Amino acid sequence: MKTAILAMTEHRHKAIFNHLFPGDGFEVAAILLCNQGTGKQCQRLLVADVLSLPHRHSTRRRDSLSWPFGEYLSPEKISDIDRRRQSIVTIHSHPNGHNRFSRVDDRNDRELFASVGNWFDDGRLNGSAIMLPDGTIKARTVDVHGKFAGMATVSVVGDDIHIWKEFRQKRQTAYHGKLSQTFGQGTLNLLRSMRVGVVGCSGTGSVMIELLVRNCVGELVIVDDDVIEEKNLNRIVNSTMSAARKKRPKISAIKQAIRAIGMNAKVEAVQGLTDSQEVVRALVDCEVIFGCVDSAFGRYHLDCLASAYLIPYFDVGVNLDADGRGGITAADAVSHYIHPEGDSLLSRGAYTMEQVTAENWQRKDPAYYRRQLVAGYLAAVGEEQPAVMSINMQAACMVFNDFMARIHRYRLDHNREFGSQRFRLVHGHHENTTDKGEPHPLIKKYMGTGDESLLVRNNTSHD
Repeated sequence: MKTAILAMTEHRHKAIFNHLFPGDGFEVAAILLCNQGTGKQCQRLLVADVLSLPHRHSTRRRDSLSWPFGEYLSPEKISDIDRRRQSIVTIHSHPNGHNRFSRVDDRNDRELFASVGNWFDDGRLNGSAIMLPDGTIKARTVDVHGKFAGMATVSVVGDDIHIWKEFRQKRQTAYHGKLSQTFGQGTLNLLRSMRVGVVGCSGTGSVMIELLVRNCVGELVIVDDDVIEEKNLNRIVNSTMSAARKKRPKISAIKQAIRAIGMNAKVEAVQGLTDSQEVVRALVDCEVIFGCVDSAFGRYHLDCLASAYLIPYFDVGVNLDADGRGGITAADAVSHYIHPEGDSLLSRGAYTMEQVTAENWQRKDPAYYRRQLVAGYLAAVGEEQPAVMSINMQAACMVFNDFMARIHRYRLDHNREFGSQRFRLVHGHHENTTDKGEPHPLIKKYMGTGDESLLVRNNTSHD
């Protein structure tokens, strides 16, 4: 049986909190209708709608609640939920701060989900959740037989990233202690339990992976479609001449290097492009994705995927222009943070759809691309930029520090002020751009749709 991840946007979480905590100290309930996200190991339950039960319709106490669940799910509504393949997750407040499901909760859930499980014949996951006064959510799945299984993760995605998990006690080593001195034991525990995706294992990607491993991230999904070549040796961390001569896949060499470090990070290596079924399903299992690609094609697919599956996405970019005579006209390290209710990479102009179309044709039909390019119907695909290791490291470090600020919230200013960051080496200054909350319409339509999005329907199939 797959583990589950319950994911929602920051605004959705705020609306649920405001309903469940009206200020009178009594319990309140709601029903979450969730779209599906099918990963290789996990099933993402993506909160698509909230049925807020009017307070007056329930019998509410400080430590218990009785509410007419059936009145809010008519046969027509149930049929609609089934047609959409949505899951049902009930949620209620614990205003007294009790951080566990009570015996009353257990009894009520067993009775309720015996019926819910029989409404659908495809074995989809359903569940229940509790919310505490600080906004923390704890969730579990409940099957038709009344068996409980804790959800692996509850994730709230916005300017900040909230991730709640049940931590298992793990052996503490000297390098763990050093990290906890800076960010605290809670953040260390979170990092050690996280599953993080890195797409692109070259200049910025290899540095990004090094930072994540050395900072105790527990599991990584690394994705790349290319092999190591001699020209890569000046910018890929842990690359060797031997690997270049053998043309070893980048993911294979990086995975071997991670194991050699000896910090016990688990690694899943996937060779492929961002639109392949295997890559999509591996990334759906991740709690955060880092994009270290240099193509518009890759950025577009990650833009869509992060929106569809409500996954926080960090984009690493480098812009370096040499004049061919030993001079530099521009050298920028660029960091973008993307979440479904904020700016998309497309709305920020990090790529254009004309570039995506051109790269797609160049990859699928090079002859057609050349004809259309000459005729002026397609944009020119950019040449490979020169690479400088220090700029790659600057960009990766900016992104990693941004990631830490959003899970640990150590900045003095609001994280919204750091939607994108740019360090201009030639000019010697750092720029921040506020996230205006403007996803491009092409990307916004995917928000929270999961497996029903066009991106996934065109490139993956259900089991």
